Amino acid sequence: MPSVSTELTVWCENGVFAWNVGGVVVTHPADDPAGAALLIMRHQTGSAGPGTDDRPPRTPRDQ
Repeated sequence: MPSVSTELTVWCENGVFAWNVGGVVVTHPADDPAGAALLIMRHQTGSAGPGTDDRPPRTPRDQ
């Protein structure tokens, strides 16, 4: 089971998961908890995937 920093707070409100990445609130649909977990893990581990860099992870709401 992956672990994340205790400095991370994820909340669910109005149908979205939300968390803060470098002062920017990132959101992801609450009906896709696995997708949210993947985005959080990518940020916490610093793993680079396609299209990732220093910006917060993109979510479906960003498109």
